Amino acid sequence: MSSDRFGLEAGVDRQLEDAQDTRSRLRWGPFAKIYRENDTSAFKKRKVVKPDGSIDWIVLRPEFRQLLADLANGVIDGVIFYDLDRLVRQPRDLEDPIDIVEHVKRPVTGATGGRMNLINDSDRHMAHIMCVMALKSSEDTARRVARQHLSAAQNGAAQGRIAYGWIRKGKRKGQLVPDETDVVVRIFQDFMSGASAYSIAKAFNAEGIKPPAASLWSSTMVAKMLRNPRYAGMVS
Repeated sequence: MSSDRFGLEAGVDRQLEDAQDTRSRLRWGPFAKIYRENDTSAFKKRKVVKPDGSIDWIVLRPEFRQLLADLANGVIDGVIFYDLDRLVRQPRDLEDPIDIVEHVKRPVTGATGGRMNLINDSDRHMAHIMCVMALKSSEDTARRVARQHLSAAQNGAAQGRIAYGWIRKGKRKGQLVPDETDVVVRIFQDFMSGASAYSIAKAFNAEGIKPPAASLWSSTMVAKMLRNPRYAGMVS
C-alpha cells in the first residue's frame, strides 16, 4: 500500500485475501512467507550515496528486495502478487523479478485482472507496457497534487494534517483557536528567550494547560511543535 495514514493495514489485508483465493485456485500449498509493504511507495525515489561516493536515486523497498532474494535463493517456490502496480511502479524495478524468473524458472503471478505470470514471455512483454503506464499515472497524479498544494498555499488555505492551534474538523476546519494559538506563540517566545523544551512542558503542566491528544505536556511534544514548518507558514 502506498499510503496507510492511520496504520490500519486494511488495504494489505484485503490484498492478502485475494492472494489466498488465487493460491487455492492454483492448488498451491500454504504461503511460506508473506511480504507486507504497508504505507510504502513503489514510485517515490530516494537519494542514496553508495560506499564509493557515487549517488543513485532508487525506490527503497526492503520487503520487495527480500522477496526477490528469497526467490533467487530458493527460499520460496514462487510469488503471488496482488496486481502489477502493487508489485512495481518503476520500470527498472520490473527488470529484477524478470531476470530472476528467467533464471530460476519459478512463477510470479498476479491475483487480479488477467492474472499475469512473469514466467510467460508474452506476459513479461505486457508487464513492461503496463509498468510504463502505471509510472505515467503516478507522475500525472504527483503533478496534479503538487499543483493543488501550490494553489492552496497561495490562497492561504489549510491543507494536509491540521496542527495544534487550528480547528481540525468540521466546517470551520483550518480556522484559528485563540486559546491554542496563545500557547503556540508562548512556546516559541519562551524558547527564543532561552527556555528548554522540558522546562516549557513542565510549566504548562503546572499551570494545567491542556495539551493536544495527551494528558500531559512532554518535552518531545514541545520540540516537535518547534520543528513543525506549519508554524512558520510553510508546507514541506
